[in-house]
Amino acid sequence: MSNQRISGLDALRTLAITGVTFFHMFPDTIRGGYLGVSLFFVLTGYLLAYTSETDWLAGKFGIFRYYGKRIKRIYPSLLIVLLTTIGIYDLLVPKVIAAIRPEVLSVLLGYNNWWQISQNADYFTRLTNTSPFTHLWFLGIELQYYLVWPLLFLVYTWIYRLFGKTAGIALMALTGIATAALMPMMYQPGMDVTRLYYGTDTRIYALLFGAAMGFHRAGHAYTIRLRENSSTWKYVCFYLFLVTTFCAYMLMDGQSSFTYQGGMLMMTLLFCGLIGLTASPKLNLGRYLDLPLFGWIGKRSYGIFLWQYPVIFLFNQQGWTNMTGWPLLELAAILILTVWSDALARTLTRLQLPTIGRRTAILQSLSLLIVSAFGVVLMGYGCHGIMISAEQKADDTAILQARLAANAAELESQQTAEAAPPAPAEPTEPQPVDLSGTVCIGDSVMLGSAHQLQKVLPGSWIDAEVSRYVGSGLEIAQSMNAQGKLGKLVVISLGTNGPIAGQERYEVQTRALLEYLCTDPERQIFWVNTYAPHLSWQNTNNDYINQMTAAHPNVHAVDWYGLVSQHPEWLSGDGIHPNDDGTVQYANLIHDRMVQVLSKKAK
Repeated sequence: MSNQRISGLDALRTLAITGVTFFHMFPDTIRGGYLGVSLFFVLTGYLLAYTSETDWLAGKFGIFRYYGKRIKRIYPSLLIVLLTTIGIYDLLVPKVIAAIRPEVLSVLLGYNNWWQISQNADYFTRLTNTSPFTHLWFLGIELQYYLVWPLLFLVYTWIYRLFGKTAGIALMALTGIATAALMPMMYQPGMDVTRLYYGTDTRIYALLFGAAMGFHRAGHAYTIRLRENSSTWKYVCFYLFLVTTFCAYMLMDGQSSFTYQGGMLMMTLLFCGLIGLTASPKLNLGRYLDLPLFGWIGKRSYGIFLWQYPVIFLFNQQGWTNMTGWPLLELAAILILTVWSDALARTLTRLQLPTIGRRTAILQSLSLLIVSAFGVVLMGYGCHGIMISAEQKADDTAILQARLAANAAELESQQTAEAAPPAPAEPTEPQPVDLSGTVCIGDSVMLGSAHQLQKVLPGSWIDAEVSRYVGSGLEIAQSMNAQGKLGKLVVISLGTNGPIAGQERYEVQTRALLEYLCTDPERQIFWVNTYAPHLSWQNTNNDYINQMTAAHPNVHAVDWYGLVSQHPEWLSGDGIHPNDDGTVQYANLIHDRMVQVLSKKAK
């Protein structure tokens, strides 16, 4: 029986974790880095099947031994990361973990992907529950697969005994093919892809394909070496697969229809090919790839995965991404925390302190104890954060919902009234410019501030709605124009609920709205930028708004981001929507920016 270790797989883990990490850090540049998750799924299925059959053939596979190994591998590091992260956030950004308990339970019990799907179904919870643990949907699918694996393996061994090994492998592969069809069958253009991306049923095929390959490898003794010239094409395929992977990391947008209509499946099959070629003893690729750096990263890929999003999320929340060299600081923090948590997890699973003998070992042990003492304090804060995470965010959400509902009802009564546009209110002080008749089109950020906007923009028409994307802006503008409401002044506040740029279809929608509004060269358009530091499209949207203002002299940016980023006390618990004080500031900012621009043009 061959040794269970397969050369080269640490290099593939490095490839996977590199894609995922840089995708989280630079989602607008490494747009396809999320595909590293599919590579992780195939690797998990492959190794689990390979080690299970190897143990079974050696008479060592047992259900308690199997679950014990999984628990020992997954939970010590996971608990350290969860509690330490919550402790840090409890000290620095307590509002983020104000209602963290349900999410923590979903992570620990292995259903986080379905929990996130259910949260995403509701607008309020979709935004307010974005958290440092959003990336752990992946672990939910893996834990569910680990849970049912003994049953799948039992079916495989039963088929193996009755019909032979090939039949068992074929059954696993065919099951993978059947589940792979679910994603393209369920996809509808323009749909919210969360259900497809997070669903166990739509992603399990990668694990099953890996399992079929692992079973094929297990029990086979490769003793015949290929001649050098007969394997050349396989080396060529390997390098082509690598180049394709890097290109997909850069180009394969996670929102594109191609991804869900076969693109992700295609890349998963490519990853199967990469693993098959790397693991083949006939090619020696695995030995060439067993470089120290790849081994170091690959062995710590789980810890790097656990830590990366909590660190990245904190940098975004605190505005540290404005610092020079922030990517290096993020990576350093992720790696340092990974080394610490891995060392502590190993110590905990051994139930003893590291052996102290040589001077180096003594220094390592003392360092671990000192750092871990501080970590234990943070984990204590983490427990505190979980214990007090009951109703605060729910209360904030209820207040926000009530405000939005009241403003929506008020706007609806305005829009359905048979009378002419509302008469301008008598201004309390002389106005430098006439802002009456301003049309405002926006999402929930504008909706929450609608009452204040009507105070500072008397006689304005406001059409704002919860969960509105930029794609609906053109239709609203056309409708207002048909009703004779679209005048010379337009305020746009779209960009919180999704990209307005960075992806072709969104840029097409944004340009279409802008071109329609700019058909009247005298119309002045004021586009309010976005403040949502934990949403990946914030910076992309704001940069694009700046580009629009540079390209169109009648388009003007309203810098809500610049103002509110200095005053987090003006925001509700979700860190996005203005509270009572914030709505006043939001409305005043729009008013003052309009007055500033129009006064200059009047001179």
